Amino acid sequence: MARSSGQILDDDEEIDFTSQVLDACGLDFGDFFFDERILTRENLEKNFNFILKMVQNRSFRQAPYFVIGYFILATGIKMPEGLRRNILKRTEPYYKEKVDIERAIYLKDFHDKISVYNSGSKLHPIHLTYFNGDQDLYSKHRDKIAIGINEFQKLCKSEEIYRREHIILQGWGLKAIPEQIFEIEGLRSLSLGYNELMKISDNILNLRSLKTLSLDYNHFKNFPEVLINLPSLEFLSLDNNFISTIPVSITKFNVLKNLFIRMNNFNKLPEFLTAAPFNIEYKIIRSLRD
Repeated sequence: MARSSGQILDDDEEIDFTSQVLDACGLDFGDFFFDERILTRENLEKNFNFILKMVQNRSFRQAPYFVIGYFILATGIKMPEGLRRNILKRTEPYYKEKVDIERAIYLKDFHDKISVYNSGSKLHPIHLTYFNGDQDLYSKHRDKIAIGINEFQKLCKSEEIYRREHIILQGWGLKAIPEQIFEIEGLRSLSLGYNELMKISDNILNLRSLKTLSLDYNHFKNFPEVLINLPSLEFLSLDNNFISTIPVSITKFNVLKNLFIRMNNFNKLPEFLTAAPFNIEYKIIRSLRD
């Protein structure tokens, strides 16, 4: 079995079952790769009994349970308690063994979210980011990172949180950035994808060392212009939001090197960005979303 990374939906068996589930929902795997929101709650609910039978027919395998758990978290549909127990049963031994550090991180996060999940809430498994290309970040520098809301809150009870340089709070349904984050002066990277953020507090300007900010899969309708004043920001990702216009002011970024703004609600880049002093990665959506 080939595994490209430790994350769920990233080995041969999980990818194969993901494709089968998406086929059952009438969706294309390639389209899902670019925008997971094409799999809606209504679509998964409509086909859930059929998909659950697919899982049960493969009950001797772990991959189908990981895949269906992933989709339940992402869409907010009801999770049968028997299915929850089966997912947890198959997850726990793998993250506790910690044979593969990154796989253990993914599965611990997945286990935590499956454990607390309630119908209607939208959680999401994490996607680890290699900040500044550091491939050894999670294996050699784990003590510099806070991963997940439970670990973050635990660290906030001590001074230890102020020694963290990277924070990953993806997929916890956050509607606002926790205020404690704005007090971490040495923070270099912040990953807040798959939440429900719509705006950014001006307090983010306290993070003068912040170089990397990921805000993918949130609810931004307007470009958060406050970020332009972050003095050290080099990498900004706003993929898969609902931004419809890009303000001229973004050309004022001080040291930005890369802006990712794929799959938003605009159908072309404005002319003024052709001379932008940073690299822009974008992909136009086929049709505008609500």
